[in-house]
Amino acid sequence: MKRLLMVTTTMAALVLPLVAQPVAAMAQDQERPRAEQRQQRQEQRQARREAQGGGEARAISPQQRQERRAERPVPTLEQREQRQERRQERRADRPTVTPEQREQRRENRQERRADRPTPTPEQRERRQERREERRGARPDRPLTPQQRERRQDRREDRREDRQEWRRDNPRPSTPNELERWRENRQDFRRDQRQDRREDRADRREDRRDYREFRNRFNREQWRQRWRADRRADWWRYDHHFRNYGGARIGFYFAPSYGYYSVPRQYYGRLWQIGDYLPSIFWRYTLNDYRTYGLGYPPEGTRWVLVDNDIYLIDEYDGYIIEVIHDAWRW
Repeated sequence: MKRLLMVTTTMAALVLPLVAQPVAAMAQDQERPRAEQRQQRQEQRQARREAQGGGEARAISPQQRQERRAERPVPTLEQREQRQERRQERRADRPTVTPEQREQRRENRQERRADRPTPTPEQRERRQERREERRGARPDRPLTPQQRERRQDRREDRREDRQEWRRDNPRPSTPNELERWRENRQDFRRDQRQDRREDRADRREDRRDYREFRNRFNREQWRQRWRADRRADWWRYDHHFRNYGGARIGFYFAPSYGYYSVPRQYYGRLWQIGDYLPSIFWRYTLNDYRTYGLGYPPEGTRWVLVDNDIYLIDEYDGYIIEVIHDAWRW
């Protein structure tokens, strides 16, 4: 055994240098082209810098840009048609957006806008100063013929709109016409007030049904029956709460919907009967109200979920009819 070990060690000592030498030579041969390519790239960069002025002034002036644009080859009609066809093909390959997706995007935009903090007067002044600095640092660029034509077209459109509005609403020239114009304006305002009063009266008549609902539904009795029938941690074993992972700052959890972001001005806020619930909460509807033992909502109303509170609101304006705070405890 000792002899075998000695023989293997001697053979390895003789063979390994012979094998390592050609491998190292191959690696060096591969590194040489890479080093040459790097050297060529550095030389090209140095040449470009020297052509632009020794690498000090690399900024391109507007005249040089115009010259470069003039040197570009003008695309032919066939090339333009090919580009147009490619664009149309790419547009056709895009997935069509459904109205529901568009509505969801609008709601998400509104939520993001509501989440934005309102700038203070000091921040607005700083922004204005920065804009003025940028305008002062940037030299006035000459307008292109296309930009001038666009501005002229916009001015003409605005003038035409003003002329049409003046034709539709001529100014009174005589004292009698002025008095008539004032009377018509007063009549118009009266009609608007009367319409608003009628709408309010209609809404009051509709909300009489809400009184009937309050007479047949008592939230205190519901809470007693609900707590007597179920345990305090009943929601832990409900499949609608399977995605709940604890309280998160800036987010609410709605059963069967999941977590959703809440604007800063609405987070942690409670509403009472007679208030108007913001529209961002209207979509989290409680469809299985029978499971919770709640009363049937009147026509034109719905139960909605706001964290662990349940609100009965009017679908028209979000008027709160009934409130159940702390329907379950986290």
